[in-house]
Amino acid sequence: TVEEYKFIYWMEYGHRMWGRGLGVYFVLPLAVFVARGNVKWALAGRLSLFFSLGAMQGMIGWWMVKSGLMENTESPWEAPRVSPYRLATHLTGAFTIYTLMLWTTFSVMFPTPPIVEHAANYAGTAIVARAGAANASIGIKVMSAVRAMRNAVYPMAVVVAVAALSGAYVAGMDAGRAYNTFPLMEGRVVPEEYWAQWEAKGWRNFFENTAAVQFDHRVLAVTTLATVTAVWATYRGNPRLPPASRACLDLVMAVTAAQVALGISTLMYVVPVSLGALHQANALTLFTAVVGLLHTLRIPAGVGAGRGGLGAGLAGVAVAASVATGSAGTKQ
Repeated sequence: TVEEYKFIYWMEYGHRMWGRGLGVYFVLPLAVFVARGNVKWALAGRLSLFFSLGAMQGMIGWWMVKSGLMENTESPWEAPRVSPYRLATHLTGAFTIYTLMLWTTFSVMFPTPPIVEHAANYAGTAIVARAGAANASIGIKVMSAVRAMRNAVYPMAVVVAVAALSGAYVAGMDAGRAYNTFPLMEGRVVPEEYWAQWEAKGWRNFFENTAAVQFDHRVLAVTTLATVTAVWATYRGNPRLPPASRACLDLVMAVTAAQVALGISTLMYVVPVSLGALHQANALTLFTAVVGLLHTLRIPAGVGAGRGGLGAGLAGVAVAASVATGSAGTKQ
């Protein structure tokens, strides 16, 4: 109806104006700060890149919307929808910009990796009095714990990102309005229609078949929950890890559990706008928590790559941090 069209029109128009407003809000203060010398050139270059990516994101958005204005010759009776591939591209661009800006924000707010202070706190004040070999041993223990957790968190982050990306295909195909039961799909683990379009579309079956799109998203969601739970159970109580890392890991676990619960609820209630919006917003919250966790696991610049170099280098940084903390406490 005309009223339904008006709602869609104003939603689209508001989204465009909001994006343009964000661009102006971003670039004008940036120009002023750079002119005054308040921003270092390295950071100014990175922020300028963000503005360029934002402009590109706007063009991708129009490219996506344009696909919804074309007649669907394969299914002319269906409601107009944007291309799920272009929607996924638009979402990927948004998440990329958000991740880069979030990492930069964390780096400005917390320039010193948490591992530096934690290496001193983990050994207590005795670290200052110990000889080089003991200091190196402490550094190796802390660094080994951080490296082991990073090696686990990186693949976990990939699983989270792929699950979020698959959600774009669920939204693009409106796949959440079918198979509204859990954990089975019409009484089956794998729906009968999973391969329904394979002969006609080949690999596109996995992205354009409602049954395949929803089933894959379910599998990725459960895989994400299992992966996060395994990482959380393995590293949550390790005292050699910085407290910030352990806190972020707890947050990732809690938000993941909430996201799965929201996803199931959204599906079983046939995608009401309120639950759908919460599910999407919480996906971004989960992504934020994962990026924050990775940021807390940074290794200080200048620490050697070898085992001895890692331990001795980190121990030296930790000693300096401990001494500085002690001096500050004395002055107070």
